[in-house]
Amino acid sequence: MINSKEKIVNILIEKGNDLFKQPYKYIEFTKNKEADKLLNNLKDFSHAFVLACVMDRQIKAERVWLIPYGISEEIKGFDISQLLRINQENMIEIFKRKSLHRFNEIMGKNFYLATRKIHNNYQDDASNI
Repeated sequence: MINSKEKIVNILIEKGNDLFKQPYKYIEFTKNKEADKLLNNLKDFSHAFVLACVMDRQIKAERVWLIPYGISEEIKGFDISQLLRINQENMIEIFKRKSLHRFNEIMGKNFYLATRKIHNNYQDDASNI
């Protein structure tokens, strides 16, 4: 007999599988077309979406979704290899100078560490998470 916890897990798995079968739908995260293109390009920049999710701490979602684009403007691209060339201190400095987050120092560090985690644990591909 399945307990209620197992029943919930099975329902969630079934719902997730149904969602994966649906065709891809372009999402407007922001009012910035270029930022939205970056976040929707999961084939080439899945890390943009994941890094934005990491940034979701006590600021409006619209601002969170703009952070990867703000970084991409600063470094003239958003390839994972470009992000890996930026050390922690420089990433924090970018966050502070561009005022990307309410907590620029800690979130600059988190962005840096998350980039390294994607590199070290997921072969530079956040879709492997």
